[in-house]
Amino acid sequence: MSDRSPEPPVPVARYESYSHEAMAAEVEQGNDPVAAGETGARWTELARRMEDATADLAGLIAGTHETWQGKGGDAARASMNRAAQWLSHSAVVSASVGQSVTGQAGAAARARADMPPPVDYDPAAMIRGAAASGRLFDLAALSDEMAARADEAEAARMKAIDVMRTRDEALRGLVPKESFPAPPSLGGSS
Repeated sequence: MSDRSPEPPVPVARYESYSHEAMAAEVEQGNDPVAAGETGARWTELARRMEDATADLAGLIAGTHETWQGKGGDAARASMNRAAQWLSHSAVVSASVGQSVTGQAGAAARARADMPPPVDYDPAAMIRGAAASGRLFDLAALSDEMAARADEAEAARMKAIDVMRTRDEALRGLVPKESFPAPPSLGGSS
């Protein structure tokens, strides 16, 4: 079994087809960087505890040479060494997962902070508002005002697309590169 995970998929969302409101909702909903950061910290703490257990196990193994002798002692030490190696590698993977989760929480928080608010552009409402004002100047300026608002809305939407793509690439780059190995067989030889 390989300890390397396959490459994470390349993000393929076509954000150009999303509304700005949908993109803004996506970075808000279910995005709790504090909770994700706490999860990352728990993975990091698990890694530390596994490292401590690995050191304890290594000390235990080292202390068996006088009392565990012969083929039985050698087999027991070999089995415990396999367990210690697995535990050590699992600690490395746990630390990597902790770093990844913490980094992903940061990427999600950045996306939330960088997401521009949608710009309300409703041409029909703008026309009704100008007509209802009864001011000729409002009607005369309407074309330029509508063009400016459309440009502003499109610029904000394009920024939102960039935020989503940046977030997706960051999340992809933070996927742990290794996976947990299968636990070793502790009985007999491997």
